Amino acid sequence: MKKILFIIPCVPYPLNSGGNQAFFQMVDYIRHKISVSVLFYAWTVDEAKRVEKLEDLWGDVDFYTFVKETKEGPDSPLVRNPFYYKWLKKLKTSIERKMRRQLLSTSNGTVDLLKDKDFVREKSVLPNSVYKEFDTRYIDYVTKVAHTGFDIIQVEFYELIALGYVLPQNVQTIFVHHELRYIRNENEMNLFQAIWPSDRMNFLIAKDFEWNALQKYKHIIALTEVDRLLLANFLGREDHIYASPAVIKFESNSETEFIPCVHRRFTFVGYGEHFPNLDAVVWLCKEIVPYLRECNFEFTLQVVGMGYERYSAELRTACPEIELVGFVENLTSFLQGSIALVPIRIGSGMRMKILDIVSSNVPFITTSKGLEGIHFSHGVDCLIADNTIDFADAMIKLSNDLELQKMLVYQANDKMKNMYNPQEMLDRRLSVYTSILKDEF
Repeated sequence: MKKILFIIPCVPYPLNSGGNQAFFQMVDYIRHKISVSVLFYAWTVDEAKRVEKLEDLWGDVDFYTFVKETKEGPDSPLVRNPFYYKWLKKLKTSIERKMRRQLLSTSNGTVDLLKDKDFVREKSVLPNSVYKEFDTRYIDYVTKVAHTGFDIIQVEFYELIALGYVLPQNVQTIFVHHELRYIRNENEMNLFQAIWPSDRMNFLIAKDFEWNALQKYKHIIALTEVDRLLLANFLGREDHIYASPAVIKFESNSETEFIPCVHRRFTFVGYGEHFPNLDAVVWLCKEIVPYLRECNFEFTLQVVGMGYERYSAELRTACPEIELVGFVENLTSFLQGSIALVPIRIGSGMRMKILDIVSSNVPFITTSKGLEGIHFSHGVDCLIADNTIDFADAMIKLSNDLELQKMLVYQANDKMKNMYNPQEMLDRRLSVYTSILKDEF
């Protein structure tokens, strides 16, 4: 049996996000066709323990887990007086915290989201888009594992793109580009209050790095046809670039009743630590909500997902209508009776949240960027609005038109069934591997 190694920068468990579910479904299918191994990067010992859950589910998968030590261990430097050294570390942490409080704005998450006119710059990934040195122990670990006889090695997410430089040359290597970084950088720069010469320099340096790093892989997978075409243009070639969407297996929604939104209840789904989601929520609170108030439009807004805790006071002050719900056990049940909002302005790739929304029989309003790569149409399957006033007007319009809500839900469902069959998507990914290895599984 052919052997494949997946290398990812996290432990994708529990299955509380679209990305985690997509990875789970892919491995759960592929492991019956190919011998699968997975190399995780765990930031903490507690995170590494989640691998045990996957081991229970996948007895035929081999797991390799690198743990970034957060406590003193055998590799820690020797110190003269451990107790004094520990006290100095605590003192250092306290001083750094006090220093951060003195800053009007910082890039570490304490920026005033609603008052800072250029908060996108403060949170931008642009400065971190060039190569950042890995932990040398991690590179040694990846190199050792990668040279143990795999037919395919697949690396996922931009954070690990530089690993292509250390993978063996006699193996079919794949990079899965979940979000084209140079596209995200362009999106973010378009939202800066002003673009400085240093921004342009950093953008071009990062773009060159991304281009060169991609050359180290023999094959590239994009999640959408839009991204595949962008990559073909970016790299100047069509060969060995594939479109293969991530997959979430949905429960049959044939028994899921459509519940119209009659109480002006809006929902947003997204992990707050992913900046495009945070930007969407801030755009809602900072620009769209004030316009709704001018229209005397009363509503509630529920944000589903973790990662907003540090901003809760600011968001609630700016938008008393907001409720930070956190994680919900049954997303389909929770979303019903609401109108879902997808006001995404940054990034590329596939918005798995839209597929969750459609499968829940919920109407939605999105931006063109949020819908990128999914072939839904304005007024047919959803409403699309790309500026503040249009988005707010769409919220008012859809909440007042129950028949439009129903039409959009049923037509989006029909289209999703025709264009996005999970089994077909899994088979498409397998066909990529078959093509690469020129073999049948």
